[in-house]
Amino acid sequence: MNRDEAVAYIKDVEFGYLATTDADGRPRVRPVGMKDIYGDAIYFFTFRNTRKVAEITANPQVEVVWSKPGTMSQVRVSGAMVEETDPAVQAQFKADNPMVGKLLPPGAEMLFLLYKLLPDAVEAAATLAPYDQVAW
Repeated sequence: MNRDEAVAYIKDVEFGYLATTDADGRPRVRPVGMKDIYGDAIYFFTFRNTRKVAEITANPQVEVVWSKPGTMSQVRVSGAMVEETDPAVQAQFKADNPMVGKLLPPGAEMLFLLYKLLPDAVEAAATLAPYDQVAW
């Protein structure tokens, strides 16, 4: 799989499983809507008051996997999660994802937090084949 195919795969699946580490060193995994890719970064938003924000703040190294169980295929991305503070990128993300406005009631805009995953490793697997590195 090449980068374009990996991007298409992520956009098709839409929801990945984000792995972080809690304060006790235990892995924590949850589904997140991650399909927006601008440049080399993969974006998702969350509310500032969630447990994952504290975990990412303490240890920004994460991994996300997108999977299609019917084909037993997956794309895995690991790297550093960084807060995106650029107002232009935030505006683009909100325009591309109108549901964000519905999730943020008036007066709650300060809870909006946009993260970008900066990949340092991307792997893909089809069926039960070993992972292949994807040049990102």
